[in-house]
Amino acid sequence: MAVFSCDGVELNYELRGSGPRLVFHPGTLSDLRVHPTIFDSPLSDAFEILSFDPRGIGQSNSPDDSPTMSDYAHDLKRLMTYIGWQDALIVGVSFGGMVVQEFALQYPQSVQKLVLVVSSSGGQGGSSFPLHEYDIEGMTADEKVAFLISAGDRRLPSVTCKNTDPELYLPIYKYYRQVSEIAANKPKGSLCRTRQLQARKGHDTFERLPGLNKQTLICGGRYDNIAPFQNQVALYQQIPNARLGIFDGGHNVLWQDALIWNFILAFLRLS
Repeated sequence: MAVFSCDGVELNYELRGSGPRLVFHPGTLSDLRVHPTIFDSPLSDAFEILSFDPRGIGQSNSPDDSPTMSDYAHDLKRLMTYIGWQDALIVGVSFGGMVVQEFALQYPQSVQKLVLVVSSSGGQGGSSFPLHEYDIEGMTADEKVAFLISAGDRRLPSVTCKNTDPELYLPIYKYYRQVSEIAANKPKGSLCRTRQLQARKGHDTFERLPGLNKQTLICGGRYDNIAPFQNQVALYQQIPNARLGIFDGGHNVLWQDALIWNFILAFLRLS
């Protein structure tokens, strides 16, 4: 891993693989130290992948009091410039999907194709689950993990699901537990994460999306509570030249339905 630093923002990033250039922007709770990451996916064998911890998350900092989605998009632009990439295939998941919507609207010349996974437009297209309305930082580790699991998958409404559906519940539990435990030791971590949720709260690209003239693939999870089905349909209807796929999973659908990777790969490789 390496660190990119500019104007007080330090982003922990990783660049790996060979092939066409691909940027992967992860979601709200992400950390390159916690697996699975994009480098554990089938995409890792087909592309040169850049991924990173967004400001305030993982090992990256968040020095500004009120970062906006535009700030997060600018972070990505500066990071790409730093490693010498003028453009790339862009994939964003959840919060990352919100950021890359903003990125594609502001820097269209930097986007070859766009993939939005379990994301939302905000505004009339529907917002993602309002995480900012909950005192997540005031929860115990167990409470936080249980909350995130139930918020992201309507098949798992309570912790009793770890006994009734362990095959589905335990991988998600393991991931969120690891992320939460690592995050608890981050200096000013609570403040950084809160700042990200506030930026997420203000996300609204809906009215601008008809101007997004890039081939776009939208992928959703059938059981997702955070970015529900209707939000995916709204994105599909608002973005010209878009395609839509709904898969058998919740907010963690990338790791629950292997068919989604084939769908994404086919789209990215299509000339």
